Amino acid sequence: MNPTLYRHALEHTLGSPQQMASRKVALERFFTRGLPTPRDEDWKYTTLDFLEQADLHAPHAAEDWASEDYPGIVMRFGNGRLTDADLRSIHAHGLADYADSPLAVRHLGRLADTLPGGAALADINSALWQDGLLLHVPVGWKASPLFVTHYASESDAMLHLRHLVVLEAGTEAVLVEHDQGTPDLPYWHNSVTEIVLGEGARLTHIKLDENSAAATHTSLTLVGQSRDSRYHALSLLVGGRVARHDTRVNLNGSGAECQLDGLFIADARRHIDQHLHVVHAAPHTTSRQTWRGIAAGRGRGIFDARVVVQPGARKADAQQSSRNLLLSPHAEIDVKPQLEIHADDVKCGHGATVGQLDEAQVFYLRSRGIAAEAARALLLRGFAEEALGLLKNTGLADWLEPHLAAAMPVLNKERMA
Repeated sequence: MNPTLYRHALEHTLGSPQQMASRKVALERFFTRGLPTPRDEDWKYTTLDFLEQADLHAPHAAEDWASEDYPGIVMRFGNGRLTDADLRSIHAHGLADYADSPLAVRHLGRLADTLPGGAALADINSALWQDGLLLHVPVGWKASPLFVTHYASESDAMLHLRHLVVLEAGTEAVLVEHDQGTPDLPYWHNSVTEIVLGEGARLTHIKLDENSAAATHTSLTLVGQSRDSRYHALSLLVGGRVARHDTRVNLNGSGAECQLDGLFIADARRHIDQHLHVVHAAPHTTSRQTWRGIAAGRGRGIFDARVVVQPGARKADAQQSSRNLLLSPHAEIDVKPQLEIHADDVKCGHGATVGQLDEAQVFYLRSRGIAAEAARALLLRGFAEEALGLLKNTGLADWLEPHLAAAMPVLNKERMA
């Protein structure tokens, strides 16, 4: 590790004296822990050693960029900083401008700073974050769909975004994170999102990772749920050279529910590592995990999911489902579903499969006059859409459809070899 690199980056961050003191403490924690390695059980399939040899630096400037139209309110970030905010975003602000607000002081870091060992990436984010989203939905409001977009255009930049989302009791919101980058540009995008859901709050959270094929993307989403709250997450992960995504949900109140759905497509030499960690800390809580994975070429995908039912969490209901397809003899998928149960009277289960396309189904479609390549494409599409059912209830299916379609053509014969 090169401490000078990170200390130099800290010198280019802004903040009040109190913020800077907190940043320095987080940086020292990062130095103590160091980057995670495969010696850590949670990182046995993924290494970030190459970051130590990369010529990384803090981004020099934010850069505005033209992008697609989004069906909602938009906040645009470029190279780690806010570049444009929709004037209609009365509940959403740039975190850098509101870091000293009572809301941020109360909640920022509360979830991240209590992580167990192995939280080095959260520490370096706490030390070096440049900007991010502050979304606060007060009682009595239902927020319009909010799109938070980020585009990376600076080679070898360290981009640390920090998002804080707070929904008060009984409120609702739809949040979409869309990450992109200049094609084949190397950079490190390390983001942390903290989500606090009040009693009865409802959040739908969609993440679309289309980072550069040469980028490293590490992300951590932390969710704290109160009584009767509901968190629905849907992730479409098709970007980055190396991508590691962690989602940790604490069901702290009775009646809280979470549903974590997603799809990863690891083609060429892409490496995508998805970790889920759900803690049932109260009785009558429910969690569902439905993930699909596709690996082609020399791609590698990992699905590592753990459910913990704590003592006293009676009537907890947790189910995991992970189905995966290998489309090349050189592709690899590792699946590790885990249940850790410390309470009686619970209903928990998991299922995981890794296989190939069903040739009998391909033959059936061909017998109906469908060409072999078209038949495989239909089966792949149907498999992928199993994990995208949440979109039917958001009104965003038409927006995400082209992105899924653009990801699927990489699964042709040339890329599968």
